[in-house]
This record gives sequence, C-alpha cells and structure tokens, in this order.
Amino acid sequence: MGQRGEPANFDEIPSETAGEPQDGADEWQRQALIDEALKKSALIWLTRDPPRREQAFWHAWVDGLAYLLTGPGEQPDPGLQEGERLRLVVRSKDTVQRLVVVDATAHRLQPDDDDWEAATAALAAGRLNLAHAEQAPARWAGDAATAIYRLTLGKQLVEGPGHYADTAHRATPSPTPATTATRRPWVLHKRGGSGRRLS
Repeated sequence: MGQRGEPANFDEIPSETAGEPQDGADEWQRQALIDEALKKSALIWLTRDPPRREQAFWHAWVDGLAYLLTGPGEQPDPGLQEGERLRLVVRSKDTVQRLVVVDATAHRLQPDDDDWEAATAALAAGRLNLAHAEQAPARWAGDAATAIYRLTLGKQLVEGPGHYADTAHRATPSPTPATTATRRPWVLHKRGGSGRRLS
C-alpha cells in the first residue's frame, strides 16, 4: 500500500462522492493519474459483487477506455453483463502496489462498433505470441466464443494517493480448471538420494 491519508472503508465509499474534485485542476490531475496508471500497468483487477471476487486481466488502454480480450485460448471470460458496474483496481508499475481504484461500466464490443478497429489493433499488438496478428481481429469477429469487453471508467476515484481503505483486501481465488501435477516426470540419470556424482 502506498502512503495513507484519511482512513476509508472500501465497501462504504460511494462512487459519486469519493475523491470528489474541489476544482477543475483537481479533476484534471485525477484523470491524468488514471490515464497514466492504465497506460503503465500490465494488469488490472476487476472486483465484482455479490459474491465479492477479484480477477486479474491484461488489457489494452485506448483513448480513455480499457479493453479485455477473453475466450478460448485467451483470458477466461468473466461473463460480464451489458452495463454491469464493477470496480477496477490498478497497481503502480514502480511499487507493484494498489495505486487507484475506480468504478467502471462493462459493455461487450461488437465488430460494427466505431471503436472495434482501434481496440482490436491494440489488443493484437499487446497479445503475446499471437500467430498472424494482422488476421486476429477478423478471427475474433467471427468467433462467438471470443468476448471483447469495453470498460468505461467513472470520473471519480474510489481510492487513490492519500485516500486508501484500511480494510483488508484478501479474497477467495477465482475458480480455475488449472491443477497441480500429481507426480513428477521420470528423468534419465537423475541424482539419487546418495548424493553421488552423476555419470
């Protein structure tokens, strides 16, 4: 956690009043902080209720909007509903600690949306080890199982420098089909318990 200011309760800060700007300069500084944080952070965390759960995603930040690429072979689809409200947690690239928390509204991006081309180009550029990246937007458009979400951020900070919640942020991990291997693979010429040098 960064430097703390007045204690705040994460679950009780109304988005319409938290971090309310005192003047235009303060509002500009908040927007600049959010923009810089989303540009630099490789991951964001989505917090949803109920039940409360948090899930990390890599994202593309384009013209003040965050985009998530999900589906088979990509990030797990969180199944966001159209117009669903959630909270977005952004960490600091320098300290790897919570930097800002802001409310957001989710919408599923469609191929005929005005921002489809810019968003998918940014996602294709940011996606690691993507084969035939130039063809990816067309593939995503034709695959109903691939979901791209647009996150529209609110103008107010729920948490930010000088105003962080004092409550714990521990949460139950999200369900996943991933598992731990039950046995180690057999290795030729592996070292035994005697400590003798390998031949």
